[in-house]
Amino acid sequence: MMNGINTIFRLACNDIKSKYANSILGILWAFVMPLITILVFWYVFQVGLKNLPVADVPYILWFTVAYIPWIFFVDIVVSGSNSLVEYSFLVKKIKFEVELIPIVKLCSAFLVHLCFDLFLCVMYGYFGYEFKIYNLQIIYYTIAAGIYGLGLSYFLSAVVVFFKDMVSIVNICVQIGFWITPILWDANNLVEDTVKRIVRLNPMYYVVEGYRECFLYDRWFWEDISYTLYFWGITIFILIFSRIIYKRLSPFFADEV
Repeated sequence: MMNGINTIFRLACNDIKSKYANSILGILWAFVMPLITILVFWYVFQVGLKNLPVADVPYILWFTVAYIPWIFFVDIVVSGSNSLVEYSFLVKKIKFEVELIPIVKLCSAFLVHLCFDLFLCVMYGYFGYEFKIYNLQIIYYTIAAGIYGLGLSYFLSAVVVFFKDMVSIVNICVQIGFWITPILWDANNLVEDTVKRIVRLNPMYYVVEGYRECFLYDRWFWEDISYTLYFWGITIFILIFSRIIYKRLSPFFADEV
Protein backbone atom coordinates (compact mmCIF):
# COMPACT_ATOMS: atom_id res chain seq x y z
CA MET A 1 0.00 0.00 0.00
CA MET A 2 2.69 2.49 1.06
CA ASN A 3 4.85 1.51 -1.91
CA GLY A 4 1.94 2.30 -4.23
CA ILE A 5 1.39 5.72 -2.62
CA ASN A 6 5.11 6.53 -2.81
CA THR A 7 5.21 5.49 -6.46
CA ILE A 8 2.21 7.67 -7.31
CA PHE A 9 3.62 10.69 -5.47
CA ARG A 10 7.05 10.30 -7.08
CA LEU A 11 5.58 9.92 -10.56
CA ALA A 12 3.26 12.91 -9.97
CA CYS A 13 6.21 15.14 -9.02
CA ASN A 14 8.19 13.92 -12.02
CA ASP A 15 5.16 14.50 -14.23
CA ILE A 16 5.04 18.18 -13.24
CA LYS A 17 8.78 18.60 -13.78
CA SER A 18 8.86 16.84 -17.16
CA LYS A 19 5.86 18.80 -18.47
CA TYR A 20 7.81 22.07 -18.29
CA ALA A 21 11.37 20.74 -18.44
CA ASN A 22 12.26 22.36 -21.78
CA SER A 23 10.86 25.82 -21.02
CA ILE A 24 12.71 28.79 -19.52
CA LEU A 25 10.11 29.51 -16.85
CA GLY A 26 9.68 25.82 -16.06
CA ILE A 27 6.87 24.95 -13.66
CA LEU A 28 5.85 28.61 -13.46
CA TRP A 29 3.97 28.09 -16.72
CA ALA A 30 1.47 25.98 -14.78
CA PHE A 31 0.47 29.19 -12.98
CA VAL A 32 1.24 31.90 -15.53
CA MET A 33 -1.27 30.81 -18.19
CA PRO A 34 -4.31 30.53 -15.86
CA LEU A 35 -3.43 33.84 -14.18
CA ILE A 36 -3.16 35.56 -17.57
CA THR A 37 -6.54 34.10 -18.52
CA ILE A 38 -8.05 35.49 -15.31
CA LEU A 39 -6.60 38.93 -16.07
CA VAL A 40 -7.89 38.84 -19.66
CA PHE A 41 -11.41 37.95 -18.61
CA TRP A 42 -11.30 40.58 -15.87
CA TYR A 43 -10.27 43.23 -18.39
CA VAL A 44 -12.85 42.20 -20.99
CA PHE A 45 -15.86 41.71 -18.73
CA GLN A 46 -15.25 44.10 -15.84
CA VAL A 47 -13.24 46.90 -17.46
CA GLY A 48 -14.38 46.64 -21.08
CA LEU A 49 -18.00 45.51 -20.78
CA LYS A 50 -18.50 47.15 -17.39
CA ASN A 51 -19.98 44.05 -15.75
CA LEU A 52 -21.59 44.92 -12.46
CA PRO A 53 -20.89 42.94 -9.28
CA VAL A 54 -22.81 39.67 -9.10
CA ALA A 55 -24.85 39.41 -5.89
CA ASP A 56 -22.76 42.28 -4.46
CA VAL A 57 -19.56 40.32 -5.17
CA PRO A 58 -16.84 41.91 -7.41
CA TYR A 59 -17.04 40.21 -10.80
CA ILE A 60 -13.36 39.24 -10.87
CA LEU A 61 -13.70 37.41 -7.55
CA TRP A 62 -17.01 35.83 -8.53
CA PHE A 63 -15.44 34.55 -11.76
CA THR A 64 -12.10 33.39 -10.28
CA VAL A 65 -13.75 31.35 -7.52
CA ALA A 66 -15.47 29.25 -10.20
CA TYR A 67 -12.61 29.25 -12.73
CA ILE A 68 -10.03 27.68 -10.40
CA PRO A 69 -11.94 24.39 -9.85
CA TRP A 70 -12.66 24.33 -13.58
CA ILE A 71 -8.98 24.42 -14.59
CA PHE A 72 -8.29 21.70 -12.00
CA PHE A 73 -10.95 19.49 -13.60
CA VAL A 74 -9.71 20.25 -17.13
CA ASP A 75 -6.13 19.43 -16.17
CA ILE A 76 -7.21 16.02 -14.86
CA VAL A 77 -9.30 15.15 -17.90
CA VAL A 78 -7.03 16.48 -20.67
CA SER A 79 -3.79 15.12 -19.24
CA GLY A 80 -5.47 11.91 -18.06
CA SER A 81 -6.96 11.13 -21.46
CA ASN A 82 -3.50 10.88 -23.02
CA SER A 83 -1.80 9.35 -19.98
CA LEU A 84 -1.45 5.77 -21.29
CA VAL A 85 0.15 6.95 -24.52
CA GLU A 86 2.43 9.32 -22.63
CA TYR A 87 3.48 6.62 -20.17
CA SER A 88 3.72 3.84 -22.74
CA PHE A 89 7.08 2.77 -21.28
CA LEU A 90 5.28 1.95 -18.01
CA VAL A 91 2.34 0.28 -19.75
CA LYS A 92 4.77 -2.15 -21.39
CA LYS A 93 6.36 -3.07 -18.07
CA ILE A 94 4.77 -6.33 -16.99
CA LYS A 95 4.98 -5.65 -13.24
CA PHE A 96 3.62 -2.09 -13.29
CA GLU A 97 -0.04 -1.58 -12.34
CA VAL A 98 -1.46 0.42 -15.24
CA GLU A 99 -4.48 1.43 -13.15
CA LEU A 100 -2.19 3.83 -11.28
CA ILE A 101 -1.40 5.96 -14.35
CA PRO A 102 -4.62 8.08 -14.40
CA ILE A 103 -4.21 8.53 -10.63
CA VAL A 104 -0.72 9.93 -11.24
CA LYS A 105 -2.24 12.59 -13.50
CA LEU A 106 -4.87 13.33 -10.86
CA CYS A 107 -2.19 13.83 -8.19
CA SER A 108 -0.11 15.96 -10.54
CA ALA A 109 -3.09 18.25 -11.17
CA PHE A 110 -3.91 18.29 -7.46
CA LEU A 111 -0.44 19.52 -6.46
CA VAL A 112 -0.80 22.49 -8.81
CA HIS A 113 -4.39 23.06 -7.68
CA LEU A 114 -3.28 23.41 -4.06
CA CYS A 115 -1.30 26.50 -5.04
CA PHE A 116 -4.32 27.97 -6.79
CA ASP A 117 -6.48 27.31 -3.73
CA LEU A 118 -3.93 29.26 -1.70
CA PHE A 119 -4.04 32.05 -4.29
CA LEU A 120 -7.84 32.05 -4.02
CA CYS A 121 -7.69 32.38 -0.22
CA VAL A 122 -5.27 35.33 -0.54
CA MET A 123 -7.50 36.96 -3.14
CA TYR A 124 -10.54 36.33 -0.93
CA GLY A 125 -8.83 38.12 1.97
CA TYR A 126 -7.68 40.97 -0.30
CA PHE A 127 -11.29 41.81 -1.09
CA GLY A 128 -12.05 42.07 2.60
CA TYR A 129 -13.70 38.71 3.23
CA GLU A 130 -12.91 37.07 6.56
CA PHE A 131 -12.29 33.37 7.06
CA LYS A 132 -15.45 31.39 7.82
CA ILE A 133 -16.08 27.76 8.64
CA TYR A 134 -17.90 27.44 5.28
CA ASN A 135 -14.56 27.94 3.51
CA LEU A 136 -13.38 24.51 4.65
CA GLN A 137 -15.79 22.98 2.15
CA ILE A 138 -13.17 23.74 -0.48
CA ILE A 139 -11.67 20.37 0.54
CA TYR A 140 -14.95 18.61 -0.17
CA TYR A 141 -15.47 20.25 -3.58
CA THR A 142 -11.85 19.58 -4.57
CA ILE A 143 -12.38 15.90 -3.81
CA ALA A 144 -15.66 15.97 -5.75
CA ALA A 145 -14.03 17.48 -8.84
CA GLY A 146 -11.08 15.08 -8.54
CA ILE A 147 -13.18 11.92 -8.39
CA TYR A 148 -15.44 13.05 -11.23
CA GLY A 149 -12.41 13.93 -13.36
CA LEU A 150 -10.71 10.63 -12.50
CA GLY A 151 -13.75 8.66 -13.62
CA LEU A 152 -13.70 10.40 -16.99
CA SER A 153 -9.93 9.93 -17.26
CA TYR A 154 -10.17 6.15 -16.85
CA PHE A 155 -12.66 5.89 -19.70
CA LEU A 156 -11.00 8.41 -22.02
CA SER A 157 -7.46 7.11 -21.54
CA ALA A 158 -8.61 3.59 -22.41
CA VAL A 159 -10.40 4.82 -25.55
CA VAL A 160 -7.46 6.99 -26.70
CA VAL A 161 -5.20 3.94 -26.89
CA PHE A 162 -7.39 2.59 -29.72
CA PHE A 163 -8.78 5.86 -31.09
CA LYS A 164 -6.16 8.63 -31.04
CA ASP A 165 -8.58 11.27 -32.36
CA MET A 166 -10.35 11.17 -29.01
CA VAL A 167 -7.70 13.57 -27.65
CA SER A 168 -8.85 16.26 -30.10
CA ILE A 169 -12.50 15.52 -29.30
CA VAL A 170 -11.77 15.95 -25.60
CA ASN A 171 -10.15 19.34 -26.23
CA ILE A 172 -13.19 20.48 -28.21
CA CYS A 173 -15.58 19.25 -25.50
CA VAL A 174 -13.57 21.09 -22.85
CA GLN A 175 -13.92 24.34 -24.81
CA ILE A 176 -17.67 23.84 -25.17
CA GLY A 177 -17.94 22.83 -21.51
CA PHE A 178 -16.32 26.07 -20.39
CA TRP A 179 -19.02 28.16 -22.06
CA ILE A 180 -22.03 26.06 -21.05
CA THR A 181 -20.90 25.86 -17.42
CA PRO A 182 -21.83 29.02 -15.42
CA ILE A 183 -18.28 30.24 -14.89
CA LEU A 184 -18.43 33.53 -16.80
CA TRP A 185 -22.18 33.96 -16.53
CA ASP A 186 -24.73 33.73 -13.72
CA ALA A 187 -27.14 30.79 -13.97
CA ASN A 188 -29.62 32.72 -11.82
CA ASN A 189 -30.20 35.06 -14.77
CA LEU A 190 -31.79 32.25 -16.76
CA VAL A 191 -35.50 32.93 -17.09
CA GLU A 192 -36.75 29.51 -18.13
CA ASP A 193 -36.86 26.91 -15.35
CA THR A 194 -36.45 24.16 -17.96
CA VAL A 195 -33.15 25.68 -19.13
CA LYS A 196 -31.96 25.96 -15.52
CA ARG A 197 -32.67 22.27 -14.95
CA ILE A 198 -30.77 21.35 -18.11
CA VAL A 199 -27.76 23.44 -17.02
CA ARG A 200 -27.79 21.70 -13.61
CA LEU A 201 -27.43 18.31 -15.32
CA ASN A 202 -23.78 19.22 -15.87
CA PRO A 203 -21.90 17.77 -12.85
CA MET A 204 -19.35 20.61 -12.99
CA TYR A 205 -22.17 23.03 -12.25
CA TYR A 206 -22.29 21.42 -8.81
CA VAL A 207 -18.57 22.00 -8.27
CA VAL A 208 -18.21 25.58 -9.54
CA GLU A 209 -21.35 26.75 -7.75
CA GLY A 210 -20.17 24.85 -4.69
CA TYR A 211 -16.96 26.86 -4.62
CA ARG A 212 -19.02 30.05 -4.77
CA GLU A 213 -21.29 28.86 -2.01
CA CYS A 214 -18.45 28.04 0.36
CA PHE A 215 -16.56 31.28 -0.33
CA LEU A 216 -19.23 33.85 -1.17
CA TYR A 217 -22.71 32.70 -0.19
CA ASP A 218 -22.10 30.84 3.09
CA ARG A 219 -24.03 27.68 2.26
CA TRP A 220 -23.37 24.05 3.21
CA PHE A 221 -23.26 21.42 0.51
CA TRP A 222 -25.99 19.35 2.19
CA GLU A 223 -28.52 22.18 2.03
CA ASP A 224 -29.43 20.98 -1.47
CA ILE A 225 -29.32 17.29 -0.65
CA SER A 226 -31.19 16.14 -3.77
CA TYR A 227 -28.63 17.77 -6.08
CA THR A 228 -25.77 16.45 -3.97
CA LEU A 229 -27.14 12.93 -4.34
CA TYR A 230 -27.54 13.48 -8.08
CA PHE A 231 -23.90 14.58 -8.44
CA TRP A 232 -22.50 11.66 -6.48
CA GLY A 233 -24.80 9.21 -8.24
CA ILE A 234 -23.52 10.33 -11.65
CA THR A 235 -19.90 10.51 -10.46
CA ILE A 236 -19.85 7.05 -8.86
CA PHE A 237 -21.60 5.52 -11.86
CA ILE A 238 -19.02 7.04 -14.26
CA LEU A 239 -16.14 5.91 -12.05
CA ILE A 240 -17.37 2.31 -11.75
CA PHE A 241 -18.31 2.05 -15.45
CA SER A 242 -14.98 3.55 -16.54
CA ARG A 243 -12.97 1.25 -14.29
CA ILE A 244 -14.75 -1.77 -15.77
CA ILE A 245 -14.01 -0.63 -19.33
CA TYR A 246 -10.42 0.21 -18.38
CA LYS A 247 -9.83 -3.17 -16.78
CA ARG A 248 -11.31 -5.12 -19.67
CA LEU A 249 -9.21 -3.26 -22.22
CA SER A 250 -5.99 -3.17 -20.17
CA PRO A 251 -4.63 -6.53 -21.47
CA PHE A 252 -4.43 -4.91 -24.94
CA PHE A 253 -2.81 -1.61 -23.92
CA ALA A 254 0.79 -2.77 -24.28
CA ASP A 255 0.21 -3.89 -27.88
CA GLU A 256 -1.45 -0.64 -28.93
CA VAL A 257 0.51 2.19 -27.31
